[in-house]
Amino acid sequence: MKSDVAPRSRSRTQSLLHMLRPLALAASAGLLVSACATTTPAPAPAPAPEPVITPPVVEPEPEPVAVIEEASGLIPPHMQDRDLARIAVLLPFSAENSGARAEALRLLRAAELALFERAGGNLVLIPKDTGGTADGARQAALAAVEDGADLIIGPLFAPAVAAAGDVARRADIPVIAFSTDTATAGDGVYLLSFPPEIEVQRIVEYAARQGVWKYAYLGSQNRYGMAVYNALQDTASVTAGEVTAEAFYTGDVEAMSRASARLAEGAFPELTPDQARELRRREWIPDPEAAFQAVLLPEGGTRLRALGPLLISQRVDPLVVRFLGTGLWNDEDLLREPALHGGWFAGPDLQMRERFDTSYEEAFGSEPSRIASLAYDAMALAAHMDGGELGFSREAIEEEQGFLGADGLFRFNSDGLIERGLAIYEVRSRGFRQIEPAPLDFTTPLFDPEQVRIMAMAAAEERVQRFGNDAENPLPDYLPLPPGWGQPEEPVTQIEIGTGVAMTDMPVTGPADEGELIDPEATGLGVIGFDYSLFRREMPDDYPRPGDVDCSELEEGEEIPEECLAELDGQIRPDGL
Repeated sequence: MKSDVAPRSRSRTQSLLHMLRPLALAASAGLLVSACATTTPAPAPAPAPEPVITPPVVEPEPEPVAVIEEASGLIPPHMQDRDLARIAVLLPFSAENSGARAEALRLLRAAELALFERAGGNLVLIPKDTGGTADGARQAALAAVEDGADLIIGPLFAPAVAAAGDVARRADIPVIAFSTDTATAGDGVYLLSFPPEIEVQRIVEYAARQGVWKYAYLGSQNRYGMAVYNALQDTASVTAGEVTAEAFYTGDVEAMSRASARLAEGAFPELTPDQARELRRREWIPDPEAAFQAVLLPEGGTRLRALGPLLISQRVDPLVVRFLGTGLWNDEDLLREPALHGGWFAGPDLQMRERFDTSYEEAFGSEPSRIASLAYDAMALAAHMDGGELGFSREAIEEEQGFLGADGLFRFNSDGLIERGLAIYEVRSRGFRQIEPAPLDFTTPLFDPEQVRIMAMAAAEERVQRFGNDAENPLPDYLPLPPGWGQPEEPVTQIEIGTGVAMTDMPVTGPADEGELIDPEATGLGVIGFDYSLFRREMPDDYPRPGDVDCSELEEGEEIPEECLAELDGQIRPDGL
């Protein structure tokens, strides 16, 4: 029997098709209506955008710039929480020259002394070794910049100052150096030193006010000596004076002797004993008829002690000619040389310097050198500027009112050069006598040529009034100032070229600043340790020796030694004896 499943399935399927046919026709009609109603075809779908690939931005490398990068700064562990001021001190601690090494240590000690005495707890001293060379100074300055130095003190010698100054200028760090070479100064580099030019200007200005207008020069033909000579020429001319004689030497003692002889050849007659006694008794007055009235001797130590007797042996007597000096004369060993007694020199305030010397000796058990006070003043100035409104700026360093340091009044000009208030001293057998004090402020110009001329004329007239009518001791028949005042004649140049190297036994630097300092304890250098009798061979038998009584320096009320009674012979001198 057959199954009826298949017929029944076909019948159901046909029924479903029959029912769906009207729906399909209706849907087709709807699509046709939609097509007829549209005038433009539908837009095709937009293509997918291509991905945009942006290349990486490559920054161009900066070109090297000749400037010093800002330093992070050296911070000692025990000063982590303080607002520090860093002071770098550049000195030749490892220089080949032993004198330079010794001087570097003394300068550092003086700076430390000022740090302990003047500074607060936030000032850091950073020593740097220059090695005594320009390249060493450049590297030391770069290291100071990296350590964040706010101020650089030093170096000592001119080539080192020039090298360190170039680095410091790019980093805008002020430098207070110790050279006397004016070519290294300016644009933020200041020279704290004893320039011979201002010493010569001061002593010539004083001598002019005493009636001196004829000058002679006797000195070494090195750069220090030539700086002194040029300053003498310049200052004499602006004070209505002139240099009427000059002699240079280079080398040993014999060269000095020959130069002295030529300077004085035929210039002065020999004094008789009576004339010498008369000149000792009265106040010194410049002789207008003399070939020169004052002679400038830019030497120190043993060499200066040699020049005095050499001049006297050539009839250049300090009773007639006033001996003038620079700051190199500030040496108590010179008191042993009678030929220099009565000489004048310009120098710092000795009372203020004595306080520094005492503090240094108490702290370190030794005496400071002549230039050690420079480092003290530089560090004291740094302590003064620290915390000030202007900080370590050029404006603060160039303070118009100046500063009082271990050597008295000083200030810096915008060109980096220093002005100093200097006193005038006279060499006596018992010490240096201050005959005109150093100024204590800059309220008036330290040097006014026109005022000097006026005061010089007044001083000459005062001498005529004081002594001209003295019947017992009349002045020679001459005018106090010569006709044609201020119209110099052409001087005769005398130059001695010798052999050897001119040296001094004092640790000082000259304008050349050649990087050499003489160790006072060394032997065999220059004329150190020479036979002093060499300078006595041509001296008169009655020439005073060191230790002899100087009858001209007795104080009022002092008992008169027996050997002075004959010389005074009952006369009353101007000082009352």
